[in-house]
Formats: sequence, structure tokens, C-alpha cells
Amino acid sequence: MGTDRVVQLLWAPRSVAFDNTDGTREILAYYGFALVRSCSGRAIAATWVPVGENPTFADDEALITTLRAAWAWGGGVA
Repeated sequence: MGTDRVVQLLWAPRSVAFDNTDGTREILAYYGFALVRSCSGRAIAATWVPVGENPTFADDEALITTLRAAWAWGGGVA
């Protein structure tokens, strides 16, 4: 693994807009962050991880797995 690999952790909320049956527009926000993998300064992959107000054990495990995989790819974890 070279030193040209970088993993960034970015706050990345997402939103979804839709029209209700009464014709009004509604926007729902989902909070989370993105783990962006870059090689030689170019983003090659991104994983979005949601962050809720009441995370479950499964949410925590998914976060740990995602972080560890990203840092291992970047050369930071054996």
C-alpha cells in the first residue's frame, strides 16, 4: 500500500424531496457522514454511513466495520 491513499471522514447529510398527495413538497433529511477513499488525489470510492439519534448495536457494529475497512485500505490499520 502506497502513501498516495487517503481516507477522509466528511459530514454528509442527505435529503430526499417528494410531492405529497395534496400537492405540497416535502423534504426529509438524513444525517450521516461519508468515508471517501482517494488515490493520488482522485476520489475512487465513498461509503455513506447514517447517524441516528438512537443508534442500535447493529448501527455501531456497521460503523466500526466500515471505519476499520477504510483505514486498513488507507494503510493505517494492520
